[in-house]
Amino acid sequence: MKELKAHCSFCSLACPLVLRGGERRPVFTGESLLSVDWDKGAGSKFGGSVCARGNAVAEFLTHPLRVNYPFILGERSTISAAVRETAKSLADVKREFGNDSIGVLLGENLTIEEAGMAVAFARDVLGTGNIALFAPDDAPLFRAYLNRDFSKIKPAGAKPPGDRVVSLIIGDSFSEHPCTAKSVLAGKYGTRGSEVIVVGPETNRTAWFANRHLRCRPGGESAVVAGLLKAAAEKTGAALTPELKKLIGALGWDEIERAGGVPKDAITAAAGAMLGAAKVTTYLSNIFGRIGSPALAFSFAEALTNVCPGDREFVPQFVQQNTWGIYSVLAAAGSSDCLKKLAGTELRAIIALGLDLFSVYPAAPIEKAMREKRFTATTQFFWNQTADRANVVIPAASLMEKKGTVAPAFGEELVRSEFMPPLAGAVTAEKFLSMLAKEMGAELGAPAKPARRTDRAASADGMAGEWAAYASAMKELDAAGTVLIPWSESVHAADGSLSRNFYWSRITCPVATLFVSEEIAGKLKLKRGDHVEVSTAGAEIVLPVEITKKLPANAVGATIHFPAVRKLFPWKLDQGGEIVLGPVPVKLNRQSGK
Repeated sequence: MKELKAHCSFCSLACPLVLRGGERRPVFTGESLLSVDWDKGAGSKFGGSVCARGNAVAEFLTHPLRVNYPFILGERSTISAAVRETAKSLADVKREFGNDSIGVLLGENLTIEEAGMAVAFARDVLGTGNIALFAPDDAPLFRAYLNRDFSKIKPAGAKPPGDRVVSLIIGDSFSEHPCTAKSVLAGKYGTRGSEVIVVGPETNRTAWFANRHLRCRPGGESAVVAGLLKAAAEKTGAALTPELKKLIGALGWDEIERAGGVPKDAITAAAGAMLGAAKVTTYLSNIFGRIGSPALAFSFAEALTNVCPGDREFVPQFVQQNTWGIYSVLAAAGSSDCLKKLAGTELRAIIALGLDLFSVYPAAPIEKAMREKRFTATTQFFWNQTADRANVVIPAASLMEKKGTVAPAFGEELVRSEFMPPLAGAVTAEKFLSMLAKEMGAELGAPAKPARRTDRAASADGMAGEWAAYASAMKELDAAGTVLIPWSESVHAADGSLSRNFYWSRITCPVATLFVSEEIAGKLKLKRGDHVEVSTAGAEIVLPVEITKKLPANAVGATIHFPAVRKLFPWKLDQGGEIVLGPVPVKLNRQSGK
């Protein structure tokens, strides 16, 4: 390989890049070295740029610690032996406990075509409907998108004169999607009077550049965005859908201020700035446990953006690149309560494709499920806790090492036609599933574009119930002396299962850390480097301390890219069987020694 145009696979921006080098041969000659560069071609996304994580693509593709051969019970094996062992064990489980005792869990490291193959394998080969996407960061946004459609809400008035730009950012977009900063800051500094408005509890990397920081209480983002929509609708008389109009009208400002923690005057002033802009772009950046009810925040933000009379763009940013593509395939195949069964005793065998369960969400039910006597086969990039507990481990090829289609955003499809040959020993999910089906006496056809559900429901039914649940959760936080929120580091990607292995991240953010406000540090007599026992309803761990001015007085933040931190957020499923996350009450106990 001399030069290959590709797309970074570490987040949903899918920034275009150029890989140069050879065939990843063991002899380090000019032909074997691999380098990564921006795609500076005409029309290149973001004008050609790669963040710290994108610059690690070459390291990832050639990483010496990547798994490059299969294991059976921790012993090195061959792909054919691993497939035979998996097929035999699945057949034994089916015979003893029935088809529904097997579950298939999907991570984002699958193409849309491979997701379709996984559905066919589960339904036609295993005879089970237990198949689910394990993506708690992104799934609430997809549910909101499919269940209610506010894209057709009309702008309230004529486009304002001038060229003033307002960017509304909910969350910390510059940490999770660093290249976003290029377009946001170009808008802010390109025209006199342009603004960046940020909604979030901490002074994060994005809030540093804000003209208005609507500094909400932990989990208060949904309430603040509801307030922005209410203020915009009251000022303009915007034609909202009947259910949404009823809900927004019923919300009192006292309730919005209590749940959101931002005064009415600040909210209405921000709404006015948006209504007076020639262009409004709204970014919603969720990550594990950040936003109380991210589905509500999504829906309110979409409606708010479309009410604005200027040019409008609503950009929900997913944590992972192809979670939407996979979710839409599973939505077309029908609902499943696989996650609920995973936490129980029904599943006697698990196939986990393209994810490290203990990095995504190592909650107590996951640990329990993986420790019980059940068969587990998994595909992995690096050796990790999931691999430790699995019977069979298959070396995984990444999205950059396979052809196929991904959906980084709603309405966007990216066809990966150019790709690196998989690392020696690594196999695609397509190859693994095809070999496994054949070993079990079935044939899976070549991967094709599967059916996907992308159409949206027109009703807003259920939002009032979601708001009631959200308001109740925020009242529980009222009684908490201290609240734990996720803390993002831009050198890490998503759940950290990949980025924790990168050289640069191991220097700048090598371990999970607890960031505490100056007020809490003074109360507990903490200094930098002290250790604190952190207890929630989910778990109890000890973390080193960093003291910061960026957090509210009653909040602590922990780096969310480490399993020990994700474990602190308790396991909770909604009525649809999807994971519910948000800031949680926390207790801190200073440790006498390090």
